Amino acid sequence: MKRFEREVVDYKLIEAMLQEMNIINVGMNDEDGFPYVVPMSFGFEMTDTHLNVYTHFMKVGKKVELLKKDPRVCIEFSIFNDFPDKKYKGHYHDYRSVIAKGKMKMLDYKDDPETWEKGYNLLYTCNDRAIKPLSERKVIPLMYIGVVECDLKDVTAKSEFPIRTVEDVPFLNIYEQEDDEVPFDISDIIADRKARRDNK
Repeated sequence: MKRFEREVVDYKLIEAMLQEMNIINVGMNDEDGFPYVVPMSFGFEMTDTHLNVYTHFMKVGKKVELLKKDPRVCIEFSIFNDFPDKKYKGHYHDYRSVIAKGKMKMLDYKDDPETWEKGYNLLYTCNDRAIKPLSERKVIPLMYIGVVECDLKDVTAKSEFPIRTVEDVPFLNIYEQEDDEVPFDISDIIADRKARRDNK
């Protein structure tokens, strides 16, 4: 990562960033050699070693055909905000982004009902949407739950402004803050991260 001062490496902070997001872009390998990217809703869970991403789709269609041939995917999570800069009479943006990769498993309920139901529940609870429990449904939805187990070493994250604690994750318009109210010192953070990188 070229802009190392924007890198987020603490997985607790990455988890907090993901909780602010509700759409992912899933990149697949198309037969013509070009990437095929689809926006999708998602749920997730993090373990000590993996970021597990859950999504859903119908049992027929281009996504299914491509994933059957090549399950490798790259997932992009992001959230963006544009702030008015009163001091300089312009605008400045802030963002959080996460990139992960892995192989998509397409689960049918009858093959793995426990994991399917976990993904189904996370898919909605992670997006703050009401969900009807499977026990209250007359039939099981006819769809695949997609699961991507991403090794944490294959997960990278960035933020326009430095994030040191979970409290820093929600967007803050620093241009509306007095200098002594901004919750970070950019020069200190750059020095900290440069020292960490040099010691790797």
